Amino acid sequence: MNILYLCDEYPPGKHGGIGTSVRLLAREMVKLGHSVVVAGLYAPGYGGEDEFDDEGVKVFRFRRRFDDNLFKNEQSIPVKAINRILKLSGLTERDIKNSLAVYARQLEKLITDYKIDIIEMPDYNDYVRFCKSYVPFPVLSALVIVKLHGSVTYITNEANKPVAGYILKMEQAIINQAAAVSSVSRYTAIKSAFYFSYPHEIEVLYNGINTNLTVNTGNRDPKQVIFTGTLVRQKGIYQLLKAWNIVNEQMPDARLIILGKGSRQKAARYLSKAAGSTVSFKGHVTSGELYNYLAASSVSVFPSYTESFSLAPLEAMACGAAVIYTNRSSGPELIDDHINGLLIDPDDITQIASAILSLLNDPDTCKILAVNGNKKVKERFDIRQVAAQNIQFYNKVLNKI
Repeated sequence: MNILYLCDEYPPGKHGGIGTSVRLLAREMVKLGHSVVVAGLYAPGYGGEDEFDDEGVKVFRFRRRFDDNLFKNEQSIPVKAINRILKLSGLTERDIKNSLAVYARQLEKLITDYKIDIIEMPDYNDYVRFCKSYVPFPVLSALVIVKLHGSVTYITNEANKPVAGYILKMEQAIINQAAAVSSVSRYTAIKSAFYFSYPHEIEVLYNGINTNLTVNTGNRDPKQVIFTGTLVRQKGIYQLLKAWNIVNEQMPDARLIILGKGSRQKAARYLSKAAGSTVSFKGHVTSGELYNYLAASSVSVFPSYTESFSLAPLEAMACGAAVIYTNRSSGPELIDDHINGLLIDPDDITQIASAILSLLNDPDTCKILAVNGNKKVKERFDIRQVAAQNIQFYNKVLNKI
């Protein structure tokens, strides 16, 4: 099968769960004998090579016209100011429209050159958040499947905020034009179907990871806790830091490691002076560094408000850290409470702190949850099993055409 994945955050480079999941799946598809191409329209300043081979995956990074190293640090105040001015002036949207037209021609060439049978694209496309009006994604000649990772419409609704009509229209058009839709969790499938009034069946295909990781667990610190993810409210980082103040008062020698892109200055405001001295912000790290940090930690905490199906707790489970996860959205689809992890309410700071302290104070229970979590991720979420499920789905869709 000749497969084209659309992804605008393929590693290496600062990426989120979509980039990681696409890379894992694409690499595994190559191992199964399929031809795989990945292409994306990248935001200004992403960096990296325009074209490269990644373990047999052919990767193409197409750029928006406003691409410059000036935009590399999108979290910096000057870049934020420039982006705001460009957006308000309409120049960003004009650039996006022109870039999408060129991108469509580039994709059609890939479809022809690589004889693409099927395209998979996410419901989330980064350019949407920079638009002020309806800017449709191009209609492509090959069969397209949309995978629900969490669209702007989904994320905004889950945060109980109003969705701009043009954003809903853009994302609904992408889904309505798809030959089929899959989702990385049952929760996201149900909610997205409601938000987009989508009447058809949505196949649930969970994210998978490589469970055969080579990590050194001999240096696991019994007092080290870790958080991995973007430093934004949605991920519950601010609630975790408030809870950490309580943890620090009762266990001053416990340490918290925080990995992920975002404003550490804004996050650190939620820490007391004493608690702040026990927290280390490491920023965005490579996957190898991430796994080493996870393998050196006893407890991992992810108090998210909403998750489509996060890779972060899967990675923690694969590395043998006990997981404390949100009881909202797709959290219960991964964690069986008090069996292979703990579920908490992200709004309950006391509960978050109590969960952390209970595991730090009870190494035996912590280890049992970690072992059970590791077993579950290997049995149900190994990338080889997940890739086979995706192929079955692709074949089912192709056979219907």
